[in-house]
Amino acid sequence: MLHKIDLYKNYNDTKSESSRIKLHELLLNAKNQYGDKIAIRDKYNEITYSELYESVVNFSNQLNYNNQPIAIVGKKCINTVIQIFAILESGNYYIPIDPNTPEEKQNYILNKANAVALIKNNEIYSLKHDNSMIPFENKLKNGDSIAYVIFTSGSTGKPKGVIETHNQVMNTLDDLKRRLNLSNNDNFLCLAAFNFDLSVFDIFGSVYVGGTLTIIEDQRDLKDIKNTLENNSITVWNSVPNVLQQFLKEYEISEYCKEKLRICLLSGDYISPKLAYDALDAFPNADVYSLGGATECSIWSILQLITKDLLSKYSYVPYGYPMDNQRIYIIDNNFEVCGLGETGEIVIAGDGVALGYLGDTEKTEKTFVNHKELGEIYLTGDLGQFISKEHIKFVGRKDSFTKVNGYRVSLSEISNTIRNLFKTDNRVFCIEQDSGIKKIIAVHQSTKFSDSVIRNELRKHLSHYEIPHCFIFVNNFPVTDNGKIDFKKLKTIAESELETRKNIFSIIDNKNENISNFRDFLKGTIEINHLSDKDSMFDLGVNSIQLMKIKNWIEENENIEIEIVDIYDHDIIGELEQFIFRKKESVIS
Repeated sequence: MLHKIDLYKNYNDTKSESSRIKLHELLLNAKNQYGDKIAIRDKYNEITYSELYESVVNFSNQLNYNNQPIAIVGKKCINTVIQIFAILESGNYYIPIDPNTPEEKQNYILNKANAVALIKNNEIYSLKHDNSMIPFENKLKNGDSIAYVIFTSGSTGKPKGVIETHNQVMNTLDDLKRRLNLSNNDNFLCLAAFNFDLSVFDIFGSVYVGGTLTIIEDQRDLKDIKNTLENNSITVWNSVPNVLQQFLKEYEISEYCKEKLRICLLSGDYISPKLAYDALDAFPNADVYSLGGATECSIWSILQLITKDLLSKYSYVPYGYPMDNQRIYIIDNNFEVCGLGETGEIVIAGDGVALGYLGDTEKTEKTFVNHKELGEIYLTGDLGQFISKEHIKFVGRKDSFTKVNGYRVSLSEISNTIRNLFKTDNRVFCIEQDSGIKKIIAVHQSTKFSDSVIRNELRKHLSHYEIPHCFIFVNNFPVTDNGKIDFKKLKTIAESELETRKNIFSIIDNKNENISNFRDFLKGTIEINHLSDKDSMFDLGVNSIQLMKIKNWIEENENIEIEIVDIYDHDIIGELEQFIFRKKESVIS
């Protein structure tokens, strides 16, 4: 009798040789082979491999630690990459923190990681005198060591630190170098933030083959992406689906760019068949891949080459097949392996599985499990089906985690934060609009606080991508016949409110009929008919991509420099116009 586990035998036949080299050693190899070649470009500078290596060694000499966690808070630029390599070169492991992360969360990460030092603004700050214990040292294979700890959203409202080693990451890089035929002729585009694991492939994958990495400072800046594509012969694109979707919607690129791009990697969120077709049409010479997995499994564990033949065969983009030395299974609630077409939890086994969560043995033991037949597995929390022995089909999530425009977000964390700060019952959920943009909606019962007060307070505790796009007040939550919250009705209420806010005709003062160019631009960007001084852009549904467009328009047309945070601080349209006026006056004076 054929056991269900045997159904996966050929599917999981992925054994392959992988390198046992440390990530920072890739840079030395590249320096020796391609010393005079440009290694990295950012918005302001470029650096060769020889210059990069020299800078790394010089900075690493200032780090007198060994096998210790060192945090790094830095913008996306060449200097931050130098510091990342320097931490590894000095025999330590890095903990990337986005500079826009709220201070409260930054402090939590530093304490949870037990970081011995912090690199910020090119300065090294010593945080403690005694060494930290090496986490999960018993799990480390001979010759391996920790490379980085990336903190992701946690179900308790606190981020959790995923511990990855050099060997684990090299296994992923080896697969993609071979599979994608990566070489020193490739020009990589770095779109993801450095605290997001897609950047690990961008940085180390490029150096591995002696390619050139061009860093986009903010992936919401679609104009910067277009200019970079046009001017740098980019061959490798790696992003969440939403970034590509918004880019293709906003810009046309030259035939030269279309012909140059040969690899398009999409991961981190749902890929619609329409986007897949759009990507194939936009980049006719490119191999377009869907990739999946988890931060807990060395960037990616599963992939699918997307073709038009594949899309004509299925009504969805298949999740795909496992990468080298990794295995994928579907198991039920009793930890039994599921058969063909049965829905269960997607689990990952093999060389990519992380050591665990830093400082959280209990959470590690619940999520990284020793299975009686499969060995050590990671429970992804994703639901899927094994289809016809060919691929996994992604079905959904088991918990309150969701992907919002490429970011992994815990809806329960957002809800708990609102409840703790404002002492109000609330429900947080997502709505996907026709454009493919997901919006986080918070429905609450507090009459004490305005939307702007709630939003500004949340900015101190949540990352920008976690802040709800819309706050809706209700006296009572709708309930089903059995007394449970009726989420279907809640979503209907939210969709109706969003449509009302979009179509509302704000009263325009007759004395102000000459609408400014800025307001005309806003109307087109937000896709709304009329705007008044008292309208809040966030109430009208502005998303992060639109925020960057607004910032760029102001800088280009008003000849001033602003930050995204300035728009958050002046989200009322009349107030933002006054802010722009005062800023221009200060520049002139």
